[in-house]
Amino acid sequence: RKTYHGGTETRRKAADRESCIIDPMRRFVLLSAVLVFFLCFISQVDACSWAVGYFHQVTRLKGKVVGKSLGLVQFRWLRRSFSVSGAELVLYEYQGWNWNSKPLAHAVANSSGEFEFPSLREGHYTLQVKGGGMEDWFDVEITNKVPVTKKVTIDISPNFPDCTGGHEVDVQAEKK
Repeated sequence: RKTYHGGTETRRKAADRESCIIDPMRRFVLLSAVLVFFLCFISQVDACSWAVGYFHQVTRLKGKVVGKSLGLVQFRWLRRSFSVSGAELVLYEYQGWNWNSKPLAHAVANSSGEFEFPSLREGHYTLQVKGGGMEDWFDVEITNKVPVTKKVTIDISPNFPDCTGGHEVDVQAEKK
């Protein structure tokens, strides 16, 4: 039934126009809800995921633990001026993501942050370092296929969301 002056056909056209206005609004609300849902989960994920199986190759584990949580002032030279005295270092056999392995060796850093693991056999290990309210994990390979290691500097400072900051192992080799 068609009516031309304010009748049924005109009302249908108005309803169709309203549904066009509501559809983009519904889409916006739905996309916003999905975005908020994902952001809730993303904020709980560690922003920096370190590559499992990237090994710091050394001939021995002797060196210094450094680091400090300095807020926004995370300059590398400044972080490294703080030694972590009493840091606990625990060495595990490398198991990838399997954290159920038993500790193989322990070391405690002295008041200057210095430590040493004497006589380790060649192989792949995971090193856990805790101290000064900070903690970090590193994969290490003891091998004779690299220049002789003089010392290592392990920075356990926290990271920024862009993955800058601590989590560094610097290996200094002996000069020939």
